[in-house]
Amino acid sequence: MESTPAQLARGRHTFAFKKQLDRLRRRERALIYTHDNPDPDSLAAAWGLARLFEHELEIDVIIAHGGIVGRAQNRAMVDSLAIKLTPAEHLDPGRFDLIALVDSQPETGNNSLPHGHRIDVVIDHHPPRPESRRAPWCDIRPDLGATSTIVFEYLRRAGVTIDSPLATAFFFALRTETRDLGREASAKERHAYLALVPVVDHALLYRMSHPKVPRAHFAALDRAIRSAEVYGNIVAVNLGRLGYPDLVAEIADLLLSYDGAKLVLCAGHYEGSAYLSLRAEPTQRRAGSLMRAIVGTSGAAGGHGTMAGARLFAKVRSGNTLDAEFKRLVAKLREATNQGGQGPVPLLSHGRGA
Repeated sequence: MESTPAQLARGRHTFAFKKQLDRLRRRERALIYTHDNPDPDSLAAAWGLARLFEHELEIDVIIAHGGIVGRAQNRAMVDSLAIKLTPAEHLDPGRFDLIALVDSQPETGNNSLPHGHRIDVVIDHHPPRPESRRAPWCDIRPDLGATSTIVFEYLRRAGVTIDSPLATAFFFALRTETRDLGREASAKERHAYLALVPVVDHALLYRMSHPKVPRAHFAALDRAIRSAEVYGNIVAVNLGRLGYPDLVAEIADLLLSYDGAKLVLCAGHYEGSAYLSLRAEPTQRRAGSLMRAIVGTSGAAGGHGTMAGARLFAKVRSGNTLDAEFKRLVAKLREATNQGGQGPVPLLSHGRGA
């Protein structure tokens, strides 16, 4: 029987995948970097890749991250699934002969891989960067909704058993990254989602999905509601000092539920660094390009259709410093979206009058 084009493509991908694994057979110690302040997709992809290396290469693997695991859901995921993580500052990458980076790319500014350092494996679903080409194993698929989907595919090809904890990690990553397959999900995410459901530990999944949150979460939510401003269909808010960096993404997600919002830009500072998060409705699908355009050379920015983040290079010496910079960024976003003459209107009074 003649093979279909899809079967031929799968065969080519399987051959390339096995060839990449064979190239790593003689390595002894692997270090896998997540992006800084890792989210569920980065954590699950790193954990799954570690499982692949342990099973296929029979080597020791350490998962490293910069920043902190700050968001309550992310901490609950690490604790509930007992994912072993090591702060990147405690490690010397020169002592490892296999270096991998997942859900991020070299020189993006959102990971702790030293600039210019040797890199063997890059796996990501964001738009490709030129620096990633120096990795012999470079698998970047911006058409997918999650990096975990790629690693899930690797494990299936290699015949590695995906046990309940790892299945729960993958499933949680897909849920959060694609908003239950409603945001930038492809057919491959839907396939993985359905394949994982029977193996998921749903009690653990509930614990991860509904964690207790710290006081800082409610303090930030209060500041956001009181200080958010509306410019046409843009909601902008500077949270000031953050309890943890992920708060800008949490608040941006929450504010996007406002019925007049198509774009949300949220900022804040943590330990001297300024963080930005941009969220967009599916009708916009240009968060990544907008964030890179407004930040320009003043920071490291990245993202894709509906989600983007950035960290500014300049240190934040005071709240006033970030206020001035945030106003400049909001003005650039308004200009880029042809809303220069709109607003501002306070979100709270606007909501009451609606």
